[in-house]
Amino acid sequence: MDFKNKVVLISGATGGMGNALTREVAKAGAYLAIFARREQQLQAITSDLGLDKDRCIYQRCDVTNLEDVKKAVNYTIKSFGRIDVAILTAGVLTPNPIQTLNSAIIKNSMEINFFGVVNFIEQLLPIMKKQHSGIIATTSTLPDRRGVPGWGAYGASKAAISWFIESLRAEGKKRYNIDFITIKPGSVLTPMIEEYHRRGAVSTEKAAIYIINGIKRGKKVIQFPLNQVIPIRFTDMFPASVYDSQDIEMLKGDGYPDAPEE
Repeated sequence: MDFKNKVVLISGATGGMGNALTREVAKAGAYLAIFARREQQLQAITSDLGLDKDRCIYQRCDVTNLEDVKKAVNYTIKSFGRIDVAILTAGVLTPNPIQTLNSAIIKNSMEINFFGVVNFIEQLLPIMKKQHSGIIATTSTLPDRRGVPGWGAYGASKAAISWFIESLRAEGKKRYNIDFITIKPGSVLTPMIEEYHRRGAVSTEKAAIYIINGIKRGKKVIQFPLNQVIPIRFTDMFPASVYDSQDIEMLKGDGYPDAPEE
């Protein structure tokens, strides 16, 4: 897989990883279609990259709004005639303490993190089926097999992506030659986690390189960094009683907000 002259769509392009991915893909010589809710920042990124409309298009897109997503995909096809790769990174990270459990937080996390992906895939599939080719890479999370105290809304939305993409992967490849890739980052230094001081977090630039290299190599699951992959996958094997005995505050991570009982 070579990104040169490929048409690459990126959602969440103004966020930490999305922004870094946009820059790496531009360096690789791809045609870019970038989308996010902050149009001014999309314009600033495009200007900073020095790309004109022949190489890079952008448009405001709220991934929870199906009409926005339809317009984004249609704009890409109208501009470039095809979509070779879609990297879907839009997401939110919101604490959800048990003391103040709030269904609105859970619903919002699912709407953005999970249904935002579903909305794009629904629009991308007919195009890639017709092309009989394409890559759809979606962002889940490294700890997607065990619930993490305090992060149930985020974890549930990301675990849903992992299950959903796995359900599509084999059939998508065999029927339509479409590759579905699950991206499972550990802690990445994005604006979303700047208040939570995650130890061992990698830069967004390094994360983007992990992702680009994984796509190039045809990986089905891209998980990183290795120093986080190994302990998390080891922890996945713990029985429930052992997992539950771990220090709850340590699992939540530094900087988790205090939540007094209501």
